[in-house]
Amino acid sequence: MAACLIALATAASTETIRIANYNTDLSQKGPGLLLRDILAPSPQVANVTRTIATHQPDVLVLQDMDWDLKGAAVHALQTQLKQVGTDMPYAYVPPSNTGLPMGIDMDADGKTGGPRDTQGYGRFPGQGSIAILSRLPIDEDAVQEFHALLWKDIASPKLLEKLLPPEAIATQRLASVFMAAVPIETAAGPLWVLTHHATPPVFDGPEDRNGHRNAAENLFWLQYLDGTFGTRDNAPFVIASQLNIDPIRGEGHKETLSTLLSDPRLQDPFATGPSEDHHTAAFDSVGKLRLAYLLPSSQLNVSAKGHSADPALRPDQTHSRHRLIWIDVEIPD
Repeated sequence: MAACLIALATAASTETIRIANYNTDLSQKGPGLLLRDILAPSPQVANVTRTIATHQPDVLVLQDMDWDLKGAAVHALQTQLKQVGTDMPYAYVPPSNTGLPMGIDMDADGKTGGPRDTQGYGRFPGQGSIAILSRLPIDEDAVQEFHALLWKDIASPKLLEKLLPPEAIATQRLASVFMAAVPIETAAGPLWVLTHHATPPVFDGPEDRNGHRNAAENLFWLQYLDGTFGTRDNAPFVIASQLNIDPIRGEGHKETLSTLLSDPRLQDPFATGPSEDHHTAAFDSVGKLRLAYLLPSSQLNVSAKGHSADPALRPDQTHSRHRLIWIDVEIPD
């Protein structure tokens, strides 16, 4: 009888949470257009909503969602999701570095007002940002934001002298979109979602500025876990990010990604299984790549994992080029 009671107590002290990471591909070329498409809704928004509802996440990190000051687009998407049976009443909608003017000619085209002359590529402030939706409460008072962290605070001056215009070194931020550690309130205690969207390691010159920035953004969370930035405790976490680099194919600093994935403080649930099924995106030019990641802390038990349908198999362009990826984690009390 005592053994049975202990077993029941142990079972009751864990909570299973489904966490998803999804690059929606919903970003628009002008402010306010995303809200218009959600209210319509457009075929692409309808497909994104359907994909989310199919997998029923408890916590959802949305990549490539345009930011607006009042969070109108995200709140409209919450309404659409609720109508199809996916109620995620809590949202974290942070400001973004995308489209934030620097007043510097970053791409050497003789102008200072282009989308590449900003803290992170963007035609307007907030283009292609990040949002978190949740069925569970988000402790916004405890969120740790790192969007204002400067690149020079973690990189050597000699490296940045090779990568940036001299006048940009003092103001260039590390995050091309956003970086934050966001605590989700669960019955078993807080679960931290660590999220960012790294710049693609392409679209630059021989100096490899974007490749170096991608590597620095992706390694940031190891410094966070080391206690160099922010405040860490022993609570479980999941890195839910668009790392924008494939372990084998495409461009980027593969050794940096290997350093992250091999860190003993986290695990890679998608490292096992058929390698051809690891991809999270499909492009006509470069094929299938693994760009989105869910990396839970080592103390979490991953009880299930999966993807949405392969975007390469879709016959039209109304779906995202990216797959929704999800994991079920058991959070110990």
